[in-house]
Amino acid sequence: MAIKHNHPLSAVAPASVLAEPKIHPDHEEIDRDVISYLVHTWEWPSEKAKKGFVSWKLSDVVLFMFPTGDTTRVKLACELLLLGFLMDDWFDNNSFPANTALVTRLQSLLASPSTFTTLTTIERMHATLFARILAVQSTVLPPTTSRAILTTYLDMLACHCDASRGAATALRDYLVFREVDVGMPICVELLYWTEDLAMREGERAALAPLERVANYHVSILNDVFSFEREWQAARTLGQGAVLVNGVRILADETAVSVGAAKSLCLALVRAWEVEFQTMVEEVLERVRGGDGEERLRRAVLGIERRMTGAEAFSWRTSRYL
Repeated sequence: MAIKHNHPLSAVAPASVLAEPKIHPDHEEIDRDVISYLVHTWEWPSEKAKKGFVSWKLSDVVLFMFPTGDTTRVKLACELLLLGFLMDDWFDNNSFPANTALVTRLQSLLASPSTFTTLTTIERMHATLFARILAVQSTVLPPTTSRAILTTYLDMLACHCDASRGAATALRDYLVFREVDVGMPICVELLYWTEDLAMREGERAALAPLERVANYHVSILNDVFSFEREWQAARTLGQGAVLVNGVRILADETAVSVGAAKSLCLALVRAWEVEFQTMVEEVLERVRGGDGEERLRRAVLGIERRMTGAEAFSWRTSRYL
């Protein structure tokens, strides 16, 4: 993967062994529609915040992770994950009780949409988007797929209501928590939904170790790129802003500087890539020539694109600079 050479991390980041990322062919249309809607609908705290949001090119993270998905579904996925970015910043500026109250309301919305009365712009935006996602039909995927996506989305938001958030002191424990916090389970579901790819239960189980490596890869890379922004937020923002970052964990565990911990994290990410490729060969070898080989190949490529797509976004965005 090409590294952006004018980025501050370019001097210490080893090259990736994974394939170059590709962006969705309808990326301009999707980005234009989603950003326009959010800019005109979200209640922005300031004009500066709105301009910053637009400049970050957040759509790229979705458009690189799901470059071969159905355009309508990718657009919905883009809106959902970008709304998640906005919610992440909202949580940072509010208290744990306020965060908890909002997530509880959104959980009630998903549980009983027909009887739920929206009271705020945030609730109305979620109600509209939830309804559109739940209305998507598929002849391949089970009808519970859309609800699973929204459930994992709310699980991601609920991490901001966890009083133990930021308390992990061991990297292993942290990675388990961070998978949900950074939104990896929802990205797993979105892969199959955007591709309209129905996997058998045994196939999902076979892919679980690959998913886990990909989740760790995305989580730690995000931590490296976002460390300064999150550290500043934890110092200056509301009670909801807690430094939840693997760089901090590794620096504390190994008694090294933040800079050294970043280098260790980047080396670990590249080691995970090599391990991922080995695991892919083992999974595909077990089904070679079988009726599930094509499905597994598509799924494996999708998992890899989640890794390379998230990294491509991180090199390109100004959100963390």
